[in-house]
Amino acid sequence: MTTTQGGVTVQERAERGERAERREQTALRIVEAAGIVIDRRGYAAASIPEIQDVAHVSRGTVYHHFASKEELGDVVLARQAAFFEQVSKNAATGAPPALWLQALIEISHQYTASILNDPVLRAAVRLSIEPGPYQTAESYAGPLGAVTAVLDSAREAGELQDHVDPGEAARTLVGCYSGVQLLAMALVERDTLHQQVSAMWSLIMPGLARPDVLPRLRLDPPDS
Repeated sequence: MTTTQGGVTVQERAERGERAERREQTALRIVEAAGIVIDRRGYAAASIPEIQDVAHVSRGTVYHHFASKEELGDVVLARQAAFFEQVSKNAATGAPPALWLQALIEISHQYTASILNDPVLRAAVRLSIEPGPYQTAESYAGPLGAVTAVLDSAREAGELQDHVDPGEAARTLVGCYSGVQLLAMALVERDTLHQQVSAMWSLIMPGLARPDVLPRLRLDPPDS
């Protein structure tokens, strides 16, 4: 006997679920392909034909899931926003770390590792630093908000020097990190990104942390 739920057989529901999963996997493959192409060529030079070739799908399939290259760019940038939204959420509701400044260093290395491993995040970085439609305040809202949230917590925990304003410091840190990214991309030295981020912290952290906190901080990646 065929079992029905709301007039739909269990088999039909299963088939619909499988089709939905395939659609989701196809859309994800297209986004990953867009990340690869944008990271390689930049947004302006990225083309739908190249994206469809990398994704191994037809042009019609691309446009079935995404109405335009702009929509693909929005989805790419949304992955970066999601990363920093989680950072902000953890700062607001998660268990407090032993040192918030150490947590900030580790977040920077976690993001660096994600960039090195995820072409979509790399593309999001390129979107936000290259002149074009995504070099906007909105593109930087996520990173600025997340870093400010962690620095606010560091302020409340007594880890920051008295002169440090979390909002202003966040702008400096995000700007410095973006510069490190841009230089690594220009010099084709992305494989040394962790070392460059550690060097950034060695210069900046003495201006942020209280003297009794600074010696307790580890600037290198957690697994180094």
